Amino acid sequence: MAPALAAASPSPPTTQKASSDRTLFGRPVDRSGVHFQIAFGFGGGPDTVGVFHQMELGWTMQTGTTVGLIHSFIQNDGVLGDLGGPDLIGGWMLLFKFPVIYQDLVYKIAFGPGGTHDQSDGIHANWGVSWLYGFDLHFPVFATSGPTLSLVALHAVAERAHHFGVSLGLGYTWF
Repeated sequence: MAPALAAASPSPPTTQKASSDRTLFGRPVDRSGVHFQIAFGFGGGPDTVGVFHQMELGWTMQTGTTVGLIHSFIQNDGVLGDLGGPDLIGGWMLLFKFPVIYQDLVYKIAFGPGGTHDQSDGIHANWGVSWLYGFDLHFPVFATSGPTLSLVALHAVAERAHHFGVSLGLGYTWF
C-alpha cells in the first residue's frame, strides 16, 4: 500500500527563478544603491559623426529602477570627417533605467537640457533640449559591477533644428 500512496502524492514543487533574478550570463547582479557608469565609443547620424561619451550618476531602488543624471554627447571637430552638422550634440538629462526581462539587460530613457556646440572658433553652445533612449548590456564580472555595452539613440534640438545620432559605447558600470 505504501507504493500506491507514494505514486498518488504530488511531486515536490520545482523552484523556478523569478524574472527579477534572471540573468543572461548566469551571474548574480546586485542592482541597489549608488549607480555610476562611464562609456566611450562612436556614434553618428544624418549630419553628425564622432566620438560618443556617456556618464551616469544615480540611485538604484530595491525595485531595480535607477533614477539619475546622464551627460551624453557625440562630438566631432572635423576629426572623423564633416557632415555639415554641429560639432557636438548632446546634453544633461534626467535618466530612468530599468531591467528588461533580465537583470543584466537594462532599458534607459532620458530627457533634459541640451543642444549643440559650434567649435569653429572656441566653444559656442546653442541651447535647446535633448533626449535619449537605448539599452545597456552588462557583463557582471562582480555582483555589483562590470563592463557594459551601451547602444543609444541621441537627439538634440537647438536653433529650430533636430540632430540625431546612434551610438555604440563600451564602458564600466557600478550597478
